[in-house]
Amino acid sequence: MIPLPRKTFPSSKADLAQALDEALHRYASKDGQIVEVHARVFPYIDEITINFDGAQLQLPPPQPPRLTGETTPAVEAAVVNLSAREVSLRGLPFNLQFSARDVVFHKAQDENENAVIVVHNVRDGTLTISAAQLNLEKAIEQIAKEEGRGLTIEQVRLSIRARGQRSLALDLQVQAKKLFLRTRVDISTQIDIDDNFTIKISNSKCKGEGSIGSIACSTLEPMFRKLEAKSFSLKSLPLGQVHVRDIRLAVADTIELTADFGSNAQ
Repeated sequence: MIPLPRKTFPSSKADLAQALDEALHRYASKDGQIVEVHARVFPYIDEITINFDGAQLQLPPPQPPRLTGETTPAVEAAVVNLSAREVSLRGLPFNLQFSARDVVFHKAQDENENAVIVVHNVRDGTLTISAAQLNLEKAIEQIAKEEGRGLTIEQVRLSIRARGQRSLALDLQVQAKKLFLRTRVDISTQIDIDDNFTIKISNSKCKGEGSIGSIACSTLEPMFRKLEAKSFSLKSLPLGQVHVRDIRLAVADTIELTADFGSNAQ
């Protein structure tokens, strides 16, 4: 759902394009127009295109609105396409592509009486997110330098391998220094997505050289245990009538996640 910067729901394709454009600029920093709406007979839309290419995503994202009352039918779109190539999140560049067909949008109002557009039904769609391993490595190195806790991080090396269609093995090697002492810390873990689309972290291990490496691992291991005790179900996302149907992972120089989704009712 997306809160629109107005009290009444748009009544034309131009009004809808402007409202969506203003609303989506709250999620990303990018100059110029983001949204285009193509329609011959409103509210039956031929295509909505959203272009986030090169944008800087905002953190934290705006909180989802709290709706009051029931949603009601608003507009239908034959196709919705979103392109987000070379977008950046906390310095990590990645790509996102989204495409959906036969999308039914509802309208509602939030607690501030602003109009809200809600995705109610989708025939089928695909979401693909990809990031280069080298870019992930640089992002982890930057975070490690910021959170070094007395250690000077000199180098981070990341290796990600596919263990199956929905399983990844991650190996992380960190070279660090404290005063005149250097140490190496090797971290490994496993990420799996099961048949219920639940993400689980397991088999986390840490091995450090010397006393500094041992101290680093003793600090990290409780964090690993907490992560392993948690799981996150993609089915729990607030997507209304839209559900994840399949997820696939692919690993090469780039890590790619593809999710197929749609509504149960066809």
